[in-house]
Amino acid sequence: MLGERETVWLDVKGGVYRLDQPAGPEELAKDVAAFANTPDGGLLVVGFSTKKEHGEEILSALNPVPRTLVDLDKHRQIIATRVIPALRNVSVDWIDLGNESGMLIIEIPAQPRSSQLFAVPAPTGTTEVSKTAVGIPVRRGDGTTWLRPHEIQHFIGLGWANSGDGIDKLAAALATVRTPQPIDKPGHTVGGGEPGWGGVFQQAFNDLAGQGLWLGIPVTDVYRVGPGVSQHFETPTELFGWALCAQASQRPVAVAGEIWQALRDEGSGSPDGDALGALGFPTGDPTSTRVVDRHTTTVPLSGGRWGRGRLHRDADGQGQSWWWEPEPTPHTTMSAPTRSWSPLRRPQLQARVLSTLSWGDTSDLRITPDRIDSIVPELPVSPLAGFTTSLSRRRGGDLPAAVWNPGPNANASDRLSYSSQIITPDGECVLAAEVMMSLPPAGIGSAVVTCAEVRIGDFGAWARAIGADPTADLRWSVKDLFEFFVAAWETATDFVPRFAVECPTKRRRWSAVPHVELCIGTNYRHSEPESPPPLNDVLDMTPFGPGGYHNQTELFVSLPSVPGLDADTRRGRARSALVDMAHRYGFIQVRESSF
Repeated sequence: MLGERETVWLDVKGGVYRLDQPAGPEELAKDVAAFANTPDGGLLVVGFSTKKEHGEEILSALNPVPRTLVDLDKHRQIIATRVIPALRNVSVDWIDLGNESGMLIIEIPAQPRSSQLFAVPAPTGTTEVSKTAVGIPVRRGDGTTWLRPHEIQHFIGLGWANSGDGIDKLAAALATVRTPQPIDKPGHTVGGGEPGWGGVFQQAFNDLAGQGLWLGIPVTDVYRVGPGVSQHFETPTELFGWALCAQASQRPVAVAGEIWQALRDEGSGSPDGDALGALGFPTGDPTSTRVVDRHTTTVPLSGGRWGRGRLHRDADGQGQSWWWEPEPTPHTTMSAPTRSWSPLRRPQLQARVLSTLSWGDTSDLRITPDRIDSIVPELPVSPLAGFTTSLSRRRGGDLPAAVWNPGPNANASDRLSYSSQIITPDGECVLAAEVMMSLPPAGIGSAVVTCAEVRIGDFGAWARAIGADPTADLRWSVKDLFEFFVAAWETATDFVPRFAVECPTKRRRWSAVPHVELCIGTNYRHSEPESPPPLNDVLDMTPFGPGGYHNQTELFVSLPSVPGLDADTRRGRARSALVDMAHRYGFIQVRESSF
């Protein structure tokens, strides 16, 4: 624990509670009750010394206390008799460190919400315990303070409201109560500010109060932001307060302050600085005021320019590392780089996955000699090389994609091309796999574009190279196409970017929606005068069933995607994308079970 800081859940003491003096039991009861009044409980540790760094208490050294000064039973008795109502499952333990000294550990687990708030007898400074006055301690940051009288009155009133007597009247009153403020700072009312939202916000505030959630005191007016409006609240039981937000035609959503801040942080890479306009708001519930509390791990978002998405964090809900991920909704919008890296000679079949990674900051990205020396030897075992090798082996030949050399599309500190080619003795390219990448110019844009593709130069030459019957049907199957999309997708998003960044799956803020484009076709050079052959000449489209456009020459689909997908997720999304692709090109009877 050395080097850790005191937090809302951790309090350390250098010396023991002097239970033989009036202030000792009062301090012990106050500290324990304060943790009981938090959502997650906390830990009291006696036996560390601390030092001040940047206004925070940092655990600096172990400082064992004498065993003779710690009466465990007396600690338990004071906690049991002075904290109202009685706490559940509090543990008071001793860790022996030798030499008749050690550490006192008091663990206060999360208490039932229905039991909060916990009170203690008001301090008297004497051995007498007050029988007529109480105080309510709460944790604020790394310290413990007392609720003020008007705050206690609010919570007492809230309890009265929940008893069923006068709830509507009380909730309406709470909606207009505000903390006493300096006269030069105007007050705020629930729903006040932006016209047209007063009744909506007051109703949501009252509904939540009736359910036992008091948002606190409004500290802003309702104001326009992102795709809707928002108002912020402060409460002594939530360090970061609450935000109440709403979009047109949706019920309001109450969002814990730390999640609201995470949303703003994740969208901060948007070039115009409008984070919430890019990511949107937490999606509302059509029947009630939705609550996104501090324990939430996944938050569906809608209304933003970047389309629907989700805000995620660690599954246990304790991690502070949030990340945004777009919903994988397919479409057929081609990006500008789609036709980049065209081969010098048109192949009979060209399949590619192109990835656009719109990172908010690309200043640290460089293609360096060290990275090339480290990663090029891995190309023969990359997912794309594995697919290319198995493609020939499934047809009876052994043409491994084992040798990779600088490709035909140039290499520099901001662009890369490496390929593995099967060449006939007369110099004809039978089959080629290639990876490409382009970094944005310094200070211009932020999209890293990568590509993984396989080309069949000539099916007849391929048949000869693998020793197949010249009349054999070497067309790709739909299963081949699916396996290619899976392998090339992983190569383009997770493997190729490693030439420029150590860990492409490490979460970065986005400046636009990252996406992948999946494509197969027989013609990528529209400037050539002859008509391209139909796609069915190189891809067996029988599993797609009837339909489709006449003389179809390519299939294309694009969908939002981030690096670091697990294998099952990527395969599932590739299958769904293939089905959507077929539907968009007229094969409307295709289902995922079709292949």
